[in-house]
Amino acid sequence: MKPAVYIVVVLALLLTSCGQQPATQAPAAPPTQAPAAAQPTQPPKPLEKLSFSIATGGTGGVWYPLGGAIGGLVTKNVQNTDATAEATTAALDNLKLLTAGKAGMAFAYDYHVVWVNEGKMPGLNGKFNVRMVMGFYEQPLHVVTKDGTGVKTLADLKGKRVSTGAPNSGTEEQAGYVLKALGIDWDKDLKREKLGATECVAALKDGKLDAFFWSGAVPTGSIIDLASTPSLKMVLLPISGETADKIMQANPGVFHKSAFVKGSYSSVEADVDTLAITAVLLAMDNFSEERMYQIVSTIFASQKDLAAVAKEVAKLTPELAIKQVNPDALKYVHPGAAKFFKEKGALK
Repeated sequence: MKPAVYIVVVLALLLTSCGQQPATQAPAAPPTQAPAAAQPTQPPKPLEKLSFSIATGGTGGVWYPLGGAIGGLVTKNVQNTDATAEATTAALDNLKLLTAGKAGMAFAYDYHVVWVNEGKMPGLNGKFNVRMVMGFYEQPLHVVTKDGTGVKTLADLKGKRVSTGAPNSGTEEQAGYVLKALGIDWDKDLKREKLGATECVAALKDGKLDAFFWSGAVPTGSIIDLASTPSLKMVLLPISGETADKIMQANPGVFHKSAFVKGSYSSVEADVDTLAITAVLLAMDNFSEERMYQIVSTIFASQKDLAAVAKEVAKLTPELAIKQVNPDALKYVHPGAAKFFKEKGALK
């Protein structure tokens, strides 16, 4: 091949090479961005300052010291909350204060919460959105007599000297329900007295009474004294069978069946059937849910402190606080309390 030909071939190859396009490269991926930092959890909003009273009862009863102890624990342990006990005359007085906004909490009985919501509470006009915080302890109905009075059943009370409890007391209220259900008129059929437990015990010892009603926790101090008196044998009248059913049917939602177990008092040698109610703490439906949750949590966390002033709560558990309450009242558990009891498995 001649030199001129080599030159032409080389030039052709060079031109062909220069006409080729370079390979297209994929664009570079944008740099990966770090995930946005998680927003810090906001601390719970502090509770607003609140001061309120707990409507309790007479200074010689259980509710006043118990309410005072609860108030002290709440003030100490619940943020921005001050609570104090207020002495009152009875459960009805407590409900009047609570529904009028003059008390933040109040002691009453389990059936009261149902009646107040349904507008059936004697002494209160209208319906009120009262809510149950918790049950504290059961109050069996004592119908007390002694050997030699001739009183062996409730029917035997006719014509006898009987105390139906102090005026406007829970005892008087419940005695009235029982007697009316059995067709006994306390003004016509009884020689009626209106005494507290301590006065009743003294009168029964002295032969000035044949029997008396008392609604209270077991054991009640004055009745312990009566049962241990050497010169007499105390007797608790049974409320059972058809008699109990008749009373409960006449007073729906008030009583539940219970018993004085053997040894409740020194003279109780075998279980004695009776009817009972449960003492509960109440609040209005607009009471702060978060504050209520903290209050109920504080009560159970400080149970030993409460038992020091009210032995009735020494064995209280979340389960018992719900179990001992009339089922109709459980429809009205406060949401803050319900949250606590659901966490503990005591409420569904």
